[in-house]
Amino acid sequence: MDDISSTNRKLSYNLVALHAFDMVERYGNFTGAAEALGITQSAISQRIKTLELELGVELFKREHRGVSLTTEGSRLLMVVRPSMSQMGHSVASLLERKSRPRVRISADFAFSSFWLLPRLSHLRAEVGDEIEIQILASQTPPQDYGDESDITIHVSPLQNIANQDVLLLREKVAAVCSPSYLEKHGAITSPQQLLDCHLLSLSKPTAAEWQTWQGWFDHLGVTGERSRNYISFNNYDLIVQSAAKGDGVGLGWLGLVDDLLKRGELVQALPDVVVSDAGYVMSRDHSAHLRGPALVFDWIVSQIQSDQT
Repeated sequence: MDDISSTNRKLSYNLVALHAFDMVERYGNFTGAAEALGITQSAISQRIKTLELELGVELFKREHRGVSLTTEGSRLLMVVRPSMSQMGHSVASLLERKSRPRVRISADFAFSSFWLLPRLSHLRAEVGDEIEIQILASQTPPQDYGDESDITIHVSPLQNIANQDVLLLREKVAAVCSPSYLEKHGAITSPQQLLDCHLLSLSKPTAAEWQTWQGWFDHLGVTGERSRNYISFNNYDLIVQSAAKGDGVGLGWLGLVDDLLKRGELVQALPDVVVSDAGYVMSRDHSAHLRGPALVFDWIVSQIQSDQT
C-alpha cells in the first residue's frame, strides 16, 4: 500500500511535467511547446529538467535546432501520448457540452422509432435550439452513463427499477398483422393457430429483457411445434414494416404501435394481450446536475402521463 501511495504522489506531482514532455515532443522544441501552453520557455525547460531528475533518466537530446527523444524518452512517450490524448479528448468534450448543451438518449429501436421519433418536433419546441438532442438507438442498454448517454429508456424487469427511475410503459404485447394478411390467410381464432402462421421474430441479444414469441406462447399456455420457420430481424422497425406489408404476424408492443392500429395499417390478430413483469423504464444519472437531461427527462414523463389520461 505504501508503494502505491508513493507512486500516486509522484504521478500527481509530475502530471504537469508529463504534459509538458508530450508537448515538447509534438513541437520538437521548447519554444513551440511553451507558446502552445502559454508559459515561458524557461518554465517548460525547468519542468522537463525536474521530470528527468525525478525519473533519473535523460528524456531529450538537446540539439542546435531543437530536441529529439532518447531511448528512455521514446519508451515513456509510448505510454504518455495515448493517455494525454484521451484526457484531452475528454476535457474537450466536457467543455463543448458546457458551451453547447446536449442530451443523449439511449433507447431501443422500438421506442426510438415509434414513440420518440413521432414526438421529436414537440420535444425540440419544448427544449429550444440551445440544447442538442441525440438519440442512440440500440437493442440493449449501455452498461453505464459516461459519455455514451444522459438518459436510458429500455425494457427492464419491474423488480430492477431504482428509486428515481420511471416506469414509462408496462410491457403489454399483442399479436399484430396487416388486414391483408387476414384476408389472404383467413381469420385467426386462437393463439394455438399462430403456430401455423408466418411469424415475424426479433432476434434477442442475451442482455435484452423484452418479450419473445416463445415467452408469449408460454404465458398463454400454447404448446406444440411450429409448422413454419420464423422470419427473423434484428431491428423492430423492420418487423413492423414487414407486418404492415402482409408478410406475417409480429408482436406489437401496445403504447408503441397504437398509431398504426388506429390508422388500420396493423390490426390485432387476436384479442389476447400478454402483460409481463417488465416495462420500458427511463433512468438518468441524477448526480450529474445538468439542466438539459433533467428538462428532457421531465418532458418525457409529462408526455407519458398525458397519453394515459
